[in-house]
Amino acid sequence: MLEIGTNLLSHTAEQTRKLNVVEAKVMNHTSRIEIQLLENSLSTNKLEKELLLQTTEISQLRDKNSRLENKVALLESQQRGELEGIRQEKNRLQSVVRSQMAAIEALEKQLLVASTNNSALQSQQAELMESVHTLINMVSTAPPPVRSQVWRDCADVYRAGHSSSGLYFIYISNRTRPLQVFCDMDTAGGGWTLFQRRSNGSVDFQRSWREYKMGFGDVSGEHWLGNEALHLLSSQGQYSLRVELEDWEGNAGHSQYDRFTLASERQQYRLYLRGYSGTAGRQSSLATHGMGFSTRDQDHDNCDHCKCALMLTGGWWFDACGFSNLNGIYYSIGHNIRKLNGIKWHHFRGPSYSLRSTAMMVRPYDF
Repeated sequence: MLEIGTNLLSHTAEQTRKLNVVEAKVMNHTSRIEIQLLENSLSTNKLEKELLLQTTEISQLRDKNSRLENKVALLESQQRGELEGIRQEKNRLQSVVRSQMAAIEALEKQLLVASTNNSALQSQQAELMESVHTLINMVSTAPPPVRSQVWRDCADVYRAGHSSSGLYFIYISNRTRPLQVFCDMDTAGGGWTLFQRRSNGSVDFQRSWREYKMGFGDVSGEHWLGNEALHLLSSQGQYSLRVELEDWEGNAGHSQYDRFTLASERQQYRLYLRGYSGTAGRQSSLATHGMGFSTRDQDHDNCDHCKCALMLTGGWWFDACGFSNLNGIYYSIGHNIRKLNGIKWHHFRGPSYSLRSTAMMVRPYDF
């Protein structure tokens, strides 16, 4: 029994030892688990804090985003309002532009009517002035113009035995109405029909296309006979042109062309010349190759970026504002130097000397 009791005690002691070992292991394991739980708890707390922080930041971002969305909505509303205002202003401006365009069209029509009326009035004025000058010449002490139904130019007048310079009536191209002209019977054998004269600045040569076409001035003094009359005159046969010039120092010169032709208005009254001679320069100061006539209201020159009739004044065959303009502004002595828009003939006195007197005349080539 003692042995059995001893064995039981030994067995119990062994079991107890084993239990203690197991308990120690369990305790160790439990400690490790508790440590891990503690670590996990700490990690969880840290994560909870981070999550709380992120949640707070997200909440702040949502608030900020909400404010931004409100601002965007407000700006969009304002922009829609401004855009609508701009559209309304655009529509208003378009309406104003349409109204202005309609007003401009109406004014253009009125201007066209006024221009037509003005042209008619200018024609009437020219006819009245011609009648007045005719009456003045008829009642003056000078001999009245000699009339004939057969004289086509001053050469015919000369051949008929009239060798005195003065006023005569000629009939151009079988016109029923006579044309009063000044006949020069003294220069280079006589028989010349004058169509231009400058001598004292009493007549304004800054005229329109129509005035240069119809003619202006006093035939016994300063005048332009008229491009239409000159065209019809040169169409009657072969004519020569002579240009008489005088400066303020008393020097005289002339340029003569064997062939002279002036085209019709439809061809811009183009000037064609051949056969130059004379004392006013070794070469011609006048364009000879079919240059169109230009005035302030009709530009037919060869200057691409300018209007010679406005720059140099008067009406003339300007080419590219070239070497001559006998219809420029009349400058008196002392004021005639360095005047590009004066009465100039380049190869006689240079490009900026304004002459004292000029005369342009034609007669048949076979005179």
